[in-house]
This record gives sequence, C-alpha cells and structure tokens, in this order.
Amino acid sequence: MAPLLTGGVLAVGCAAVLVADPGDSGTPVCLSKSLFGIDCPFCGGLRAANSMLRGHWLVAADHNVLLAVALPVLAVLWLVWLVQSMRGRELHLPKVPRAAVWACVAVVVAFTVLRNLPVDSGWIHWLASGAA
Repeated sequence: MAPLLTGGVLAVGCAAVLVADPGDSGTPVCLSKSLFGIDCPFCGGLRAANSMLRGHWLVAADHNVLLAVALPVLAVLWLVWLVQSMRGRELHLPKVPRAAVWACVAVVVAFTVLRNLPVDSGWIHWLASGAA
C-alpha cells in the first residue's frame, strides 16, 4: 500500500508542476534565491521536473543537472519498491557505505558552490539555475 500511496502523491505533485509551469512567472520560489540571491542545491528543481515531464531532459539538466540525474534514478527505485510490494516482498536496499554518503554530500556541496560562482561563460555558468 505504501508504494501506491507514495506514487499517488507524486503523481498529484507532477500534475501540479505540469499545470502550473514554475517557469512562467520568473519569480524564484527558493527562499535562498529570494533572500540571498544564491542558488541552493534544489534551485531550478521545479522547472527541471516540469521539463522532464514534458520530455525535455537537456532543458531539465540546464535548470538543475543534479535533479535531472537523480529523479530518474529515484523513479526506478520507486518502481522496484512497487514491484517488490506487489510480489509480497519487502524492499531490501543494500547498506550504503559511509564513504559513499560523504561522497554524495561532497558532490552536492561542490555543485552548490560552483553554481554560485560569478562566471559568465562555460560549463560553470551552465550549472546555475537560470532564475532571475
């Protein structure tokens, strides 16, 4: 029941992101972007989700490359959870090594720092969310 409930909630959220395009207003939704003018690791995430739902993965990656990579991985994990649940089995994920957790934290921190550098060209500029 839990994977179906989770999927239902996510489907409603996806429908809301499709209907109310977060890129229409140009107003940043993120508190750190609104108050401090910097991109948090999730800035551009709603626009990225909207683009991915419309089949525009490269546009989604331009808004937030981390989420554009992470969301399909999470979708696959949800599908595995759903299938296991339908078979009457519990989902047993392997234990994640502490070093892998710290590596993920380091990637998110580096991504956040790099996307906020005042560079107007190149791949570093591409990491920014693109919101005003």
